[in-house]
Amino acid sequence: MNISKWRAVPFALLGLLSVAWISFMDAGAGDQASLRSIVSGSIVFSTDTWDDPRNLMADPSLNTDATSLTLDSPTSEKAHTVLSETFDDKNSVVFLIAFGEAATSSTYVERNIMSLRRRGEFQGHVLVLTDAPDERYDGLFDEKVIIMHPKEEHMKTDFLYPSMTVKRFKTYIIDYVDMVPELDDVEWIFYLDIDVLFGAPFMDLIQKLGEENDIRGDDDMVSKFYFFKNPRAYQYVAQGGFIIAHRKMAKECLDLWRREIDSHLEEEHDQVSLNLISRSIKEGKERSCRLTLMDQRDHISYPRRDGSLNKMMRDRSYTSLIHIRNTANDTFFGEGVHERFVTDLLMLTSEEKKQGEKLVTKSFFGYEKEHDSATL
Repeated sequence: MNISKWRAVPFALLGLLSVAWISFMDAGAGDQASLRSIVSGSIVFSTDTWDDPRNLMADPSLNTDATSLTLDSPTSEKAHTVLSETFDDKNSVVFLIAFGEAATSSTYVERNIMSLRRRGEFQGHVLVLTDAPDERYDGLFDEKVIIMHPKEEHMKTDFLYPSMTVKRFKTYIIDYVDMVPELDDVEWIFYLDIDVLFGAPFMDLIQKLGEENDIRGDDDMVSKFYFFKNPRAYQYVAQGGFIIAHRKMAKECLDLWRREIDSHLEEEHDQVSLNLISRSIKEGKERSCRLTLMDQRDHISYPRRDGSLNKMMRDRSYTSLIHIRNTANDTFFGEGVHERFVTDLLMLTSEEKKQGEKLVTKSFFGYEKEHDSATL
């Protein structure tokens, strides 16, 4: 009997088992990745350092270096609606909200729509939700500007800060679009604050944002909406003045946002509720909503006392969106600077320049700080 021959058998078996184990590991790498994804919740967080939803001490345990705050959706075999490929004037609507004396007695809405039509080159529908009298906007706009009034059941007035009654209407943007038969073909809803002006073609902006953030209206099980990251990241994760929502995919997120707002009647800003939602997603408690924070890059500007208005006028180069604070005046920008800027931005004709007080000056002057709460 050859003892050495049998002694070699265990080593041979060990070698075969090692090869089989390596093959199994290689073949199962994808499954292991899937398992890790399930265990971790498939959550990708914002580049913004997490801050407490109440703007208190930040929670360092939730800091992250990834690119956006999302919750991965189930794989869908149905066709994707890719924003950068499908956006046009027919399937999109711009949604504005104008409440209170400061908003409806000024020309914020006119100014916004004029910039959208001219430099924004957008000829699609615009929906204006307002509490102004019916005659306020009669005959001012083309037939694709739709004026609507809020439903009584959507008015919630028990907030500590009255402005939250108005801001809460952002969560109803799909509901009001659904009420208008002319908007049956609309897929994409773009909410904007009325003090945001357009400085470049809207389609160029949407295509860039769509590509940079892979914005799509997937027919899957996860609701989603999109915001710009807040430039003051230490305070709020999102900037609430611009929202992208797919009509079929954002409803649950918007409803969730409204529930959070209603649960915090003492708060002054709607971004507090977005902080709470983002935190729930990060902690794996909220799995039905996807909140994506888009990098602002050079898409939107916030002119201040740094001469940026003069520079844009001199270079004739404007960002896609321009947000000018509602209380802007000569003492803020310098004598006549803001007026010349808005006149140039709106591409006013000679006749329109004669109405400068209505189209330009009235958009800024005449409203003290206590009225700011009536605007968004």
